[in-house]
Amino acid sequence: MILGLSQLLVGPQAARGESLKETLALSLAHDSHIESATHGVRAAQLGAASLARSLLPALNLGAGYQYNSATTPVTVQNNWDMNAGVQWTLFDGFARTAAIAQKELQVARAANGLSTAQTEAALNVAAAYRQAQAAQLQIDILTSARDRAQLQIDQTSVLEKQGMAKKIDVLSLTIPKLDYDQKLIVAKADLTNALDVLASAAGKQISVDPAPSGALAISLAPFHEEDLDQIKALALQRKILLADKTLAESKVFPALSLGGAVHYGFPGMSALQNQWSLYATAGATLSWSFDWGGDLIAAQQVDSTLAGLLSDESSARENARLLYTSAVRDWQATRDALDVQAAARDLARARLSIVQTQYENGMASTTDFNDANLGLAQAELQYRSQLLSLLLKASQIDVLAGNPVDKWSVTP
Repeated sequence: MILGLSQLLVGPQAARGESLKETLALSLAHDSHIESATHGVRAAQLGAASLARSLLPALNLGAGYQYNSATTPVTVQNNWDMNAGVQWTLFDGFARTAAIAQKELQVARAANGLSTAQTEAALNVAAAYRQAQAAQLQIDILTSARDRAQLQIDQTSVLEKQGMAKKIDVLSLTIPKLDYDQKLIVAKADLTNALDVLASAAGKQISVDPAPSGALAISLAPFHEEDLDQIKALALQRKILLADKTLAESKVFPALSLGGAVHYGFPGMSALQNQWSLYATAGATLSWSFDWGGDLIAAQQVDSTLAGLLSDESSARENARLLYTSAVRDWQATRDALDVQAAARDLARARLSIVQTQYENGMASTTDFNDANLGLAQAELQYRSQLLSLLLKASQIDVLAGNPVDKWSVTP
């Protein structure tokens, strides 16, 4: 009986399931938003590669035939031409440089979008995982409390049959047990809901690790402002606007193109010779258009947009620092309260052990036992739920600190 009481005080030992780290890996590989963002990165990379190729000298191959119905001493009826040439824009007012920069920035923006999708998915999974652990923890603790109550019901029922206890004592013990049964139904439903979320995210059924029973060594991530997805997105938008400005300003410059080709045709360069011949052509083209200052106004428009974006970026940086500082302060306050809750749990456990002995010796009432049993269940649940809260807050701080998912301080 002493061994049984010890097990009831400690609670059942849950089997090991998938760790949070394993669940995150499964979920990130299965998430449709992440898959879409990955394709977006690939598309942006292909777009940048396509533009880079289009800026290389163009190689032209051609062949043609022309029939003239009227002939003169210097023309022939049948004209044939085969040619191979090169065309290249040598200068276009820095537009090509700006276009390349835009494509590269679009790749970086797509990669940042992928990082954001990964962070959001991982945080949702971490929250669902901790919710599942909390529900399972509540089930374990309520089950232990109910089993302790059932043990006393069984013992008191025997005493009642022997005339050493009253019916009211059995009823007084049964009512709290029914309350535990009711709470267990709700907790099991919560567990099912959380596990359904995890199964949907991971693409398979997940069995979570048991909630930690003691304090863990948790190191909070330091603040890296430049690594925050929101800050990187604003910085990339600023650079894209600068490239837009360069494109607008480049239109005030003339464009210079060079070209050349080798021809083999009939009658060739001279109809008088009237024979197949090989010859070459080369040339340069200078073009410039004027839109009455419209391009310069477009550049000024970009300047105004940049000024507003800089204000948004400054505000976002300040808000990010405040959120991180507040989250760390909240985590520390929760951690400090954990020691008090640990002491309360130990006292509740010792109190139940004493009341258990007194009740068996007729020195305590059923009310005393019910109060002590409920007190231990509540103290244990508060303490271990606080541990789970600390773990979830640590993951949230990882996000606020700018830590990528693969560097999160993930603990069981």
